[in-house]
Amino acid sequence: MSLRSALGGPHIGYATSDDLIHWKEEQALPIMKDIPNTVNSWAPEFTYDPVQEHFLVYWASSTGKDLSNSKHYCARTKDWTSFTDAELYFDPGFQTIDASLAPYEGKYYMAVKDESHVYEPLKYPHPPMNFLAVSDQLEGPYERIPGVQTPDYTEGPEFLWIENEKKWLLYYDYWAYGKFGVMESSDMVQWSDELEEDKIRFPYRARHATMFSVTEQELLRLLDKYALLAQYRTPTYSPVRVAAEESEGFFHDGFAMRSIAMHIRPNSITGTQVLFDEGDSMNGLALRIREGRLEAAVCSNGHRFQVSGELLQLKLMQWNHTAMTYDEGRKLSLYVNGLLAGEGSAPFALVRAHDCSGGYGGRFGTDAFGDQGNKAAFDGGIKNVQIYSVPLHMEDIRAMTASQ
Repeated sequence: MSLRSALGGPHIGYATSDDLIHWKEEQALPIMKDIPNTVNSWAPEFTYDPVQEHFLVYWASSTGKDLSNSKHYCARTKDWTSFTDAELYFDPGFQTIDASLAPYEGKYYMAVKDESHVYEPLKYPHPPMNFLAVSDQLEGPYERIPGVQTPDYTEGPEFLWIENEKKWLLYYDYWAYGKFGVMESSDMVQWSDELEEDKIRFPYRARHATMFSVTEQELLRLLDKYALLAQYRTPTYSPVRVAAEESEGFFHDGFAMRSIAMHIRPNSITGTQVLFDEGDSMNGLALRIREGRLEAAVCSNGHRFQVSGELLQLKLMQWNHTAMTYDEGRKLSLYVNGLLAGEGSAPFALVRAHDCSGGYGGRFGTDAFGDQGNKAAFDGGIKNVQIYSVPLHMEDIRAMTASQ
């Protein structure tokens, strides 16, 4: 289920999906239609009330001539068709937008943006930021938790519970700087400083994200829909060139994140056998078997970083799953049949654009290892080659291995 802000007026958008890929029942809900002079209906969210067995929908609206008096309103629904009348939900006495709720240990916590400075800078000189409030009931009233706030010039807060670590994450949007920040807590009261940027990553230009958990199989479907650049299912027993010498395209554009996964059926694992070849020794990525070891190389502006795995435990004359992931210089990782075979951190992040031909099952020029002169063809079969625009995690690769 998805709710979306309207640019103006009393409506919010509504749609449902069973898989986060196909959406239906799109409609505009006139949720503020009975409140006169509604200017906007922003950042709608909902929380299920297990006691009353209904959904509480809440959002920020300003009434009057402009956006200068935003307050939070709410309505209730059991079927997303009929709603109770909109009523005032949260008004701390100054302008607020972007509320998000999370239940924890019998209480409800609200993260919300203090926007008072935007329209009354002399009265409220502190920059906009998010603060936290708490209530014993979903309906409120909410009281501010002293001393807890996100950094200046942030908005769009969202909670996420990490079950296996027993902690909360609070995400927020630096809207003027095009990035996100994250804080963490084990009790919703004591919060860490902002996590270092090298510990978090968000999609480029993402704004006001909503966080929720999905199963591994749901994630794999989403990856295949939104991050799979190319897939070659047909088995082959000879090198396959999938990109000619071009100046642009998914096999030629610069990248900082990449995953290559494939099934291989080796007849032998001796000598040098190239499994994947993109780019060249200046900028590129390559995967090979060399004397019984799986190896990966990544090059950026002539600088090479290489990872070698332990002696392989590949099953000869049987299909094995292999994968390589590159994660912005943080890690270059190798996997065999769902197990980590080797990894290391490159001293660079960006692999620049490359115009060489490339493909899988052999070498197509000078590869990222710096080798050239012959195809170094793989001695065996390759099928179901998948190229992703994101670095898969070990859990993803294990699930992928188990499902294929």
